[in-house]
Amino acid sequence: MATTPALHDALLDFTSRENWDKFFALRGDGDSFEWYAEWPQIKAPLLSLLLGEEGTEILVPGCGSSSLSEQLYDLGFRRITNVDFSRIIVADMLRRHARVRPQMRWRVMDMTNMQFPDGSFDFILDKGGLDALMEPEVGTKLGMKYLDEAKRVLKSGGKFACFTLAESHVLDLLLSEFRFGWDMTIQAIASEPSSKSAFQTFMLVMVKGKMGVVHTIKSLVDQSAEYCNMQQANAVIHALQNENKIRESHNSGVDILFSLRDLQLGAIGDLKVIVPGRRRQLILGEQGSSLYCYKAVLMDAKNQNETFVYHCGVFIVPKARAQEWLFASEEGQWLVVESAKAARLIMVFLDSRHASADIDVVKKDLSPLVMDLEPEYPEETDPMPFMMASDGVKQRDILQER
Repeated sequence: MATTPALHDALLDFTSRENWDKFFALRGDGDSFEWYAEWPQIKAPLLSLLLGEEGTEILVPGCGSSSLSEQLYDLGFRRITNVDFSRIIVADMLRRHARVRPQMRWRVMDMTNMQFPDGSFDFILDKGGLDALMEPEVGTKLGMKYLDEAKRVLKSGGKFACFTLAESHVLDLLLSEFRFGWDMTIQAIASEPSSKSAFQTFMLVMVKGKMGVVHTIKSLVDQSAEYCNMQQANAVIHALQNENKIRESHNSGVDILFSLRDLQLGAIGDLKVIVPGRRRQLILGEQGSSLYCYKAVLMDAKNQNETFVYHCGVFIVPKARAQEWLFASEEGQWLVVESAKAARLIMVFLDSRHASADIDVVKKDLSPLVMDLEPEYPEETDPMPFMMASDGVKQRDILQER
């Protein structure tokens, strides 16, 4: 998140509760503060999203001391819940607004771990909250946790509006995390004529739709327009063009190689539900989260009326057998699914990267990865089987006891 040197020195770490408490204490009571994008600049684009919906349940995570909520409240949007993990600023905002805006709600809460039920809000309004969590030194972990929570508490059909400087690491996360099942638009916020700001603010709006559906991004950011930071705007335009190529490939019918995160985000629909005849290729594992990466194929048995021994199984194919017709062709793979007697089979292909690895180490490494792909079977009590091509389909080792 870009700020003046003085403000950055005052905070040092934008993810620290203690630093924010110190910052707000130094500023004193009753003082509103906007990091960027003042109300006159964001009023029109924001109200266009809320037009005629005064009864909307609005969540403002990481509210700080911004005047944004009071501006909306005074325009008739009374059902606003503001959260911040700084007790100092929440206490100050309560003192400031309790009498004049009695229906406004304020909660001390960590926005990466919100205490609201699923689907509680129609509209989430983020103004710099995600940017604050995405300090480059911290990485994406907090940002991902926050976005997971935001998606969880947003109703189906709800909108998530994010005002951001769209720095590359922030924009990359937004584009990937809202790739599947979300309709996304982006526009630049006009700068005040007298503004000397060196940074351009953008508004991204994500509408929660049907899981697995991929929409191209609607962009109102134009290379021919004048922005306060053309280099920043051009970087955003380039990133959007690349992302739309990815999204178009998902809609082209080409057999895409998904990541485990893609599947967790709903790239192929609800993983907890068996879809007869579904077959998807994917990569399991990544640097930092597992010892190895693995190419795999997820397959849901075509005939779900059969009697299965297991609701989900894992089948490892060693490098020496990976090119055999039974394992290399789609037709052969469906025969393996039928022989395995599993409603869902995850075929994992070993290659030269795993040549020196002990098979027990591979199994242990795969265990948490494949568990994320297990469908929901409430009555299932049997452990997930671990099958090896070299042993024959009928011989099974147990991956994990429940």
